[in-house]
Amino acid sequence: MIISPECVAPTGCLNGQSPLWSHAEGFLWWVDQKRAKLHRYNPRTGNTRRYELPVRPSRIALYGGLLLMAADREIGFFDPATEIYERLAVVEGEPETNRTSDGGIAPDGSFWFATEDDVEREPVGTYYRYNADRTITPLRLPSVLSSRTFEFSPDGRTFYTCDSAECEILAHDFDPETGTLSGRRTFAFTHEFGGAPFGSTVDREGGLWTCLHGASRVVRFTPDGKVDQVIVLAAPLPTGCALGGEDLRTLFITTSRVGLSFPQLDSRPLSGSLFAVTVDIPGLPGKMFGGKVSPAE
Repeated sequence: MIISPECVAPTGCLNGQSPLWSHAEGFLWWVDQKRAKLHRYNPRTGNTRRYELPVRPSRIALYGGLLLMAADREIGFFDPATEIYERLAVVEGEPETNRTSDGGIAPDGSFWFATEDDVEREPVGTYYRYNADRTITPLRLPSVLSSRTFEFSPDGRTFYTCDSAECEILAHDFDPETGTLSGRRTFAFTHEFGGAPFGSTVDREGGLWTCLHGASRVVRFTPDGKVDQVIVLAAPLPTGCALGGEDLRTLFITTSRVGLSFPQLDSRPLSGSLFAVTVDIPGLPGKMFGGKVSPAE
């Protein structure tokens, strides 16, 4: 089944990404990584707000009333009430040409993220875990050129990540007791759609919604890797998605304008906007840094 979303915030982000639903606030947060900005959308009023940041954030996560951020080569938090950013930890040993790429909250409440070559030419990135004691430890995963998606199945036993350069979505077995990964395997390829897998989100039934960068699509894969639903966007470069709204049935989608020519932007003027569409299967409750996640029934 193919469905089409509507533009709910024509913000014209250069590289909008990392949509995050805050159920307590009823807001959708996302970042414009290239322009070092944070955006907020209120679906009750349709209003948006923009915050200036001193770093280029690539991924945000809930952290109490704050927002945890992976940005440049560090981890920090931003307080929307005071508009103050504070650095928490620096990723040591990373080349100056590297930056953080994507991330997500693990079942134990730690924050997983990766780094990559800022111009995406060499596979020199590393996967990391940021812990509650403010330490950063590497994860034993092979480096890829462009790492996207850090999502876990509802029972917390499958970890999904994307090798965007190879158009490949990967799955790993995750042991919640030991925190170890094993059984690395290909979950799905996206070549047939003509797009690279980027940001993703998991719904209550274990479906993996994945943005296909360059293909104007967001695809829902069933837990066995089959294509179930396809969303076609009025923007060619979707970057991330999140399920939110009062019933967690609104799929929010961020998009980018990076690399599009003027003729392409003329034909796709909503590139860089925030989109939304109602889906049948709700999402999972938002995960917070430092809070252990109970497996979904």
